Amino acid sequence: MAANRRNDFTLKDRFRYWLDKKMARGTMSIIVLLSLAVLSVLVFVSVLTILFKLRDSIFPAFWDSLANTINTDMPSSEDGSVGYIVLNTLTAIVGLLFTSILIGVVSSGIEEKLDSLRRGNSLVLESNHTVILGYNLGEHGLLHQLILATGKKKSVIVICTDIEKPDIEEDLKNNVDIPDNIEVICRNGDITSTNDLRCCSIEKANLVIINALNDNRRIKAILAVLCLEKEYPEFKARIVACVTDEKHLLPQNKMDNKKIIMMKTDDVMARIVAHTSTEPGLSVAFKELLNFEQNEFYFEKELKLIGKTVMETAACLDKASLVGIRRNGKTILNPGKDMVIDLNDDLVFYEQCKESYEISDDNSKDIMEREYKEIRNDIRGDVFIVGYNRLLDTILNELPADVKDITIVTDKKDEIKELIKKHKKRNISLYKGDFEKDLAKVAAKAEHFVLLTDREIDKEDADINNILLLLKLMNLKELHDYPYNLTVELNMENSYNVAMKNDKIDYIVGSNIASLLLAQISENPDLKEILEELLSKKGNELFSKSIRCFNLEAGHDYSYGALKQIILSYNYTLLGYSNEGKTILNPKSAERVIFDEDDRLFVLGQK
Repeated sequence: MAANRRNDFTLKDRFRYWLDKKMARGTMSIIVLLSLAVLSVLVFVSVLTILFKLRDSIFPAFWDSLANTINTDMPSSEDGSVGYIVLNTLTAIVGLLFTSILIGVVSSGIEEKLDSLRRGNSLVLESNHTVILGYNLGEHGLLHQLILATGKKKSVIVICTDIEKPDIEEDLKNNVDIPDNIEVICRNGDITSTNDLRCCSIEKANLVIINALNDNRRIKAILAVLCLEKEYPEFKARIVACVTDEKHLLPQNKMDNKKIIMMKTDDVMARIVAHTSTEPGLSVAFKELLNFEQNEFYFEKELKLIGKTVMETAACLDKASLVGIRRNGKTILNPGKDMVIDLNDDLVFYEQCKESYEISDDNSKDIMEREYKEIRNDIRGDVFIVGYNRLLDTILNELPADVKDITIVTDKKDEIKELIKKHKKRNISLYKGDFEKDLAKVAAKAEHFVLLTDREIDKEDADINNILLLLKLMNLKELHDYPYNLTVELNMENSYNVAMKNDKIDYIVGSNIASLLLAQISENPDLKEILEELLSKKGNELFSKSIRCFNLEAGHDYSYGALKQIILSYNYTLLGYSNEGKTILNPKSAERVIFDEDDRLFVLGQK
């Protein structure tokens, strides 16, 4: 049947099929076909010219035909015999058609090439560069942090995404200040396609950051990069990614050599939401802790501190805080005040830039003479959690044990019943009634509100819903001078940019947290161990605690050096404080502060 079918094709069908295949090869193939067709016509006309004895030899005949074709010069009645005029008229018409088609083909080819350049499909001829796979318009946190981390060094950042190159470049031009020492190259492509990734010269890159919108795309992008790693022996890039769900983490043996570094963000988000719901200002401290704008974590050795205890170090160390000691390959965060620094220890400093710290003579007299009482816990009030998503389970687990009542406002009744059974030691209830109508009544009794995003709808829509509810709650707060604080989860950085800014509101922005984590572990993979401890259920955490917890007095004048030692005596490490609505991290030891009743301290420690 197949053989008979092939025999049914006519010569015309075969010619059209052949022509279609040749023309489908692109501009050069069309130009070659057009040139051959014109050349055939010229040879045919030249032969006719000789046969009719209109010229003496083939070369003058061919040359006249070619000249008429190129110039599209129509002969006049005085140029020769009727046959000569007819043949040259034919070549002139062919020349006119050839020129018209050629101009169209070349113009189309140039336009196609320019369009390809605009889309960013050409090969990147760079090495030792950073490749970002994935980009979202309006989300600039990651790029901003990478620029800050680069400082004055020369650097090339390649962004590969399915968004059109002109759209990305316009977005960056309007929103990101890119210094002269950093070049940002945009390429359009599928981040899960090895062919598109080759255009980014990933095999020559130093760092690959996976910045896709969801876990499925992130994992597929990592697998595509790993395929190229096998293909190119010279592949040296470190791969960094954040995933929302633990089940999407690659097996540990894939990450043991630190070539692939992954962190999960949902647990981080849930913990930050849980702590900020009862500890106002903590979200700001987290962002300050994780960004590159002011202070950062550095691993350093300092011979002058060998043999000193952590308390003695706090007394003489200025412009930095000792937050950890790396001993025998393991980092000990918030070391006890009596731990002695050893010769082989690496010290983890929180400071503005590497080696910016100063060491003075011991100044223990700065610490005020006082009786050290037991640490006092903050008094907790009722917490209203509005909304439901997969963070809720971890939030309930992480909320301080002394929170009295937790009320959840959602229509997910079956899910909440399961959570109530799981967390039966807590006083959790499902709100009954119309929350929107009862908002004023609820606001009068609540001390903490947590607004969670609905992850079953569009991210922008979920953010807008939370912002609208926030505006209503802030209006009630201002009208009646209610004391409650608000913790608001948002999905997108561009939603936060248009939201109300207030020191009584803690915003937890998913894309922003992911960007900060990606930038930190991209710059220094050794920080992963520290960040995982700070953002996990075990070990030390970041807290925002009232000055009352450490028996500090409002209205008293303290030096920051004395505060470091006072807080250390309670087995916490001081990173900074809030005062008069401002967050101040790692000031000089000589700086003095007079606290108000509502001021808080940002500390590292254990529950």
